[in-house]
Amino acid sequence: MSMTYLQLLQRTHYESGTSGSAPTAVTGLTGKLLRMANWVQQGWVDIQNERPNWKFSWGEFTFDTISGTRDYSPTAMAAPITDLKHWDTGSFLIYKDSIGASDQNELEFMPWSEWRSGYRNQMTARPNDRPQLFTLTPANSVRFEPVPDAVYNIAGEYSKLSQVLAADGDIPTLPDDYHMIIVWQALKFYGFFEDAPDVLDMAETNFENMLVKLEDNQLPAFDEDFKGLA
Repeated sequence: MSMTYLQLLQRTHYESGTSGSAPTAVTGLTGKLLRMANWVQQGWVDIQNERPNWKFSWGEFTFDTISGTRDYSPTAMAAPITDLKHWDTGSFLIYKDSIGASDQNELEFMPWSEWRSGYRNQMTARPNDRPQLFTLTPANSVRFEPVPDAVYNIAGEYSKLSQVLAADGDIPTLPDDYHMIIVWQALKFYGFFEDAPDVLDMAETNFENMLVKLEDNQLPAFDEDFKGLA
């Protein structure tokens, strides 16, 4: 069963053995309850950052190029990508809209330093055509070479930014069966801060046991891993 941010906080309060009533909201807190809410929030961020290739952090994108436009910012696309952490540079596909998916093929990725030394000179003098490769600018925009001469469909994959829990009803994006790992991570913070070795030992044991299961479920097989995160 899924757990909301508030329910994760309430469970952390219960497992810690803290006296007093459990919080009824994640806002308006002070003292120990505020620290607990922050530990739950930070614990989830830390888990997401534990591995760069969690399946729950994977996303897909698609967008159409505009004839004569070279650069495409992730947030300025027709379907903006607002949670981009890394592009999967080995996943980009292209086809001409007027032809359809039968025209699809892979796009080659070129690191920015190589594109800059090899293609920056006289870039506006080259004729527009079907893009053969792409690079990523220092601003993380996609830059095509050559400039698209028509509307092309671009599709690929990316890694998402860490989700930050903020509202009572926010639900972590990992599978429901593993939501308790956030509680155990938060309780590790609690155990250190409160110098509570019994709570700390329990939290560390349960966290490590669940982490093994989460990795088995949510890490891709070696040959299925992201081809290129950039």
